[in-house]
Amino acid sequence: MGAWSAPAPALAQEDGARQANKAAQWQANADDFLFLQPVIGKYKLTLDVRGYRTDRGVCLDLADVIQSLDLPIRLDKKSRRATGWMFAEDQTFTLDRASGTVQTMNTGRAPIGGDIHDTPEGWCVDTDALSQWFGITFKPDLYNALVRLETDRDLPFMQAIERRSRAARLERRSKQTFDLSKFPSADMEYKPWRAPSLDVVAQGEVTSGEAGREPVGGRVELYAAGEALGASYFARFATDQQMNPQTLRLRAYRNDPDSGLLGPLEATQVAVGDVETVAGRLTGQTQVGRGAFVSNRPIGRNNRFSATTLRGTLPAGWDAELYRNGQLIAFQDDRGDGRYEFVEIELFYGRNDLEVVLYGPQGQIRRERTSVPVGFNQIEPGQTYYWAGVLQTQRDLIQLNRQNVFLPQKWRWGVGVERGLDQRTSVALGMQSLFFQGARRTYAEGAVVRTLGAMQLELAAAHEFGAGAVAEANALGRIGPINFRVNGMVSFGNFTSEFAASDVDWRAGFTFDTSLALGKASLPIQGDFQHARLRDGTQLNEASLTTSVTAGRVAISAQLSHRDRTAGVLAPGRTDTRLRILANTRLGRFRLRGNAVWALQGPRTGLERANVRVDANIDDRSDVQGS
Repeated sequence: MGAWSAPAPALAQEDGARQANKAAQWQANADDFLFLQPVIGKYKLTLDVRGYRTDRGVCLDLADVIQSLDLPIRLDKKSRRATGWMFAEDQTFTLDRASGTVQTMNTGRAPIGGDIHDTPEGWCVDTDALSQWFGITFKPDLYNALVRLETDRDLPFMQAIERRSRAARLERRSKQTFDLSKFPSADMEYKPWRAPSLDVVAQGEVTSGEAGREPVGGRVELYAAGEALGASYFARFATDQQMNPQTLRLRAYRNDPDSGLLGPLEATQVAVGDVETVAGRLTGQTQVGRGAFVSNRPIGRNNRFSATTLRGTLPAGWDAELYRNGQLIAFQDDRGDGRYEFVEIELFYGRNDLEVVLYGPQGQIRRERTSVPVGFNQIEPGQTYYWAGVLQTQRDLIQLNRQNVFLPQKWRWGVGVERGLDQRTSVALGMQSLFFQGARRTYAEGAVVRTLGAMQLELAAAHEFGAGAVAEANALGRIGPINFRVNGMVSFGNFTSEFAASDVDWRAGFTFDTSLALGKASLPIQGDFQHARLRDGTQLNEASLTTSVTAGRVAISAQLSHRDRTAGVLAPGRTDTRLRILANTRLGRFRLRGNAVWALQGPRTGLERANVRVDANIDDRSDVQGS
């Protein structure tokens, strides 16, 4: 029986040869290309890893893995060998492709078989083989473009990250500027066709005993992203609750940070289909719909002086939370239109780190981060930026069912130009035409932005043709640990826009943001006070105080708001005070999120509304959700 306990060496070599021949049948192609970020525990490694989807799963480029994990391994393609050691000097590693063997402390000497694929980038190794060689588990997460590394011990590069983190806390950091060129990047040429990445979201329901509703219903959303005819595209197809086709949303676009699009226009962004316009200073809000857009502005540049808007994809059954500088400030449930939208997010002087956290019905978590600096983003002297766009508001490319349409789907257009005068001063001009409050309105506006030390000042004015005008002054700055904003606006004639109400004569306000030190912790506080005088003589005072606490897995945000309105010609005086709470935490398998609003003062006091949602993962294939 001992003769059958292990294969003969010749049989092992034959088995390895068969696996190698099978691997040789797979060929690398652009449609299977992957670009994954390594994640281990709470750490996200800076250097991404290239790879491919293969007939056996996923393979990763060995050179990228070595570089990302900072391993002392030398890879020599000429001699077809890789030698060195892994996470300790006694963990030697020898890979010899000429003899078809690999030798490590974890596996001893073993045949390579079909574990390595030759690709244009180099040697692509199956993740199962990497896990066996390195003694850590490589788990590709293609949905989130990650490769998760799992181990029960601290590895040298993890210890190095912790040492650098401790050192950074001890030394005084010098002021650094954001330089995108220092980040890893990979250039890929556009192709006439690149197979799309698909994502299908399906929901079903069975209803019993409720009159007026279908007993069985369902909804499907299909998302696709890829390349066609030399452009990138993103598409969304959705049905209604009875599985009838409802909308098709399609966006075709090209982005080039080097301004190489459309020849003499030197555009950085060109898009048709589902597009988004740029917001004006005092006229039209940013909107989405079917249309066209072109600009040479830096990608991601904000147009509003003291606020920004974030939009993105929100599949069915998902919800989103918004964090500013680590503080939970807003959330949004699934609205059925496939988008999340956070409008007019207040910005403060300095760096504003915004993060949208998306939660899926099966426990998925996705994060989208952006940074909006204020005070350091002036246009270079002599540089001119422009934008132009036209769209039909809130209208998808093809809309088969109009039952859920609540806003007028009217056309709007706008153009704008900005120019830097010197290192601290820029000017902007723009025009917009839109449908608002039952009428077509056309505006012209202009603005001057000036940086004064640790403060940025904006003077803006707008004119509505045939109606009136409005002027506004804004200042953002910092005094010690306090960020502040001062604003004032005055209206002339019958000016009305999406930023200026028709009944306001003038208004002024003050906003501050700071953190209170509580031992080793800090408590962020934002305060706001606004005073307005309406055209009928009514005085309006509004004040709010907001704080947020994040401790471990718990995030809580609270806002106390007060509104006092004096008696006017048409309405009596009224005073309202409300407390709003947002909370998010995780308890074992359970994730709890909720919000509540209490009326503390007003015609009716007490709890106005509350919502609690619980999600739990039962196993890899099952989950439960309740609200």
